[in-house]
Amino acid sequence: MNLDILKIAVTITLAVIGWIIAHFFTNKRTKDQKRREIVVEHLISAYRILTNEISHREENEERSTELENLISEIQLFGNDEQVNLAKELADTVVKGGTFELDSLINSLRNSLRKELNLSEIKGNVKWLR
Repeated sequence: MNLDILKIAVTITLAVIGWIIAHFFTNKRTKDQKRREIVVEHLISAYRILTNEISHREENEERSTELENLISEIQLFGNDEQVNLAKELADTVVKGGTFELDSLINSLRNSLRKELNLSEIKGNVKWLR
């Protein structure tokens, strides 16, 4: 009789431990997926603004505000290379110099394509404008 109770107790204990472990990893996976979605969403937005609004528009107050927001989003969600490129862009703009966007655009494109399991593309973005 004691052996039967011990078998049941061990079975229940193993089931509870298994449930706790599965719950932990499910929560971790859910958090990782949500983080990935947020980062990808913000970087896609930054990429679109950078390629469509910043690179081909006349300089005005709205463009300056978009550029400031873009730089802050890249510094928050970008990888090390993108953060450094955004800092260089900010320094160049503050000094009143002209800036080249291709390296930042390419970095964003490559990391987004990698995150979305798409093949890497070499070279700069081509424009129809």
